[in-house]
Amino acid sequence: MKIAFIAEKLNVNISGSPEHEIARISSPENADVNSLCVIWDKHVLEKLPPEIPIAAPQEFFTASRDGIICANPRALLPELLALFSQPQAKPKGIHPSAQVSLSAVISPDAYIGAGVFVGDGSVVGDGSLIEPNAVLLANVRVGKNCLIHSCAVIGADGFGFERTPQGLIKIPQTGGVRIGDDVEIGACTTIDRGTMSDTVIDSGTKIDNHVQIGHNVKIGRNCIICSMTGIAGSSVIEDNVTISVQAGITDHVRVGAGAVIAGRTGVTNDIPSGAVVSGFPARPHNEAKRALVLASDLPSLFKRIRVLEKKLSELQKS
Repeated sequence: MKIAFIAEKLNVNISGSPEHEIARISSPENADVNSLCVIWDKHVLEKLPPEIPIAAPQEFFTASRDGIICANPRALLPELLALFSQPQAKPKGIHPSAQVSLSAVISPDAYIGAGVFVGDGSVVGDGSLIEPNAVLLANVRVGKNCLIHSCAVIGADGFGFERTPQGLIKIPQTGGVRIGDDVEIGACTTIDRGTMSDTVIDSGTKIDNHVQIGHNVKIGRNCIICSMTGIAGSSVIEDNVTISVQAGITDHVRVGAGAVIAGRTGVTNDIPSGAVVSGFPARPHNEAKRALVLASDLPSLFKRIRVLEKKLSELQKS
């Protein structure tokens, strides 16, 4: 595609030659004269030869550099990649090896892949795609245009037991799972059904691979939940929350709208809206960083205290 064509499609301005032909979108490490490199860091730009075209803010360009001008290249990247991706027909229907309950309701615009299991009373909405070997157990309702990746398990029993003199008694899990529209659920992610009410994943939320979501959890709209996160039962995650990798959230807590949970954070109490937290237990991110710096100084601080104690003891004796 010529730069002029790309700029017209994305409604952005051109720098340099509009006739420069682009074959692909590339990272800085693999960029060449036939690729368009998306740049939002000037340090990266310093390493690129001037003949390589870029998608970048106006101030990144010199007179000799070809490319497209965009104020926010990172936000433009999905559109650029989609422009160069090979169009693929979205499959519809049910693969012969899938096992679908007679009581399930499957939209004719949905696709159920090989080895998929869809249980009693489940619903799969228009345009949703369930990849091979995913499992939807009883009473799982999937909205429109969702993507459920391979080996996800949705609607398994929640982890509920009661201690008695006779041992652990399993608590029956009678709820379901309700998933909104435009939700993506990663490979090998598990979402447990509720004990009495439903576990809920609201519209627009994106869940990475290997995430565990416990029974009765409520997750709001447009949340991002990264790999290896665990959310324990009955917790509430409000809208637009970002949870980074390997975070752990205990049961019955609320994470406020727009909060950011840093990687490997342990959340044991409610998190206010808009907060950025890290560490264990979770605390404001800047406070947690200071605590880490101080912890790294503990060996030298201990030595200094021992020296001061020795001097104090000598002064007391004298």
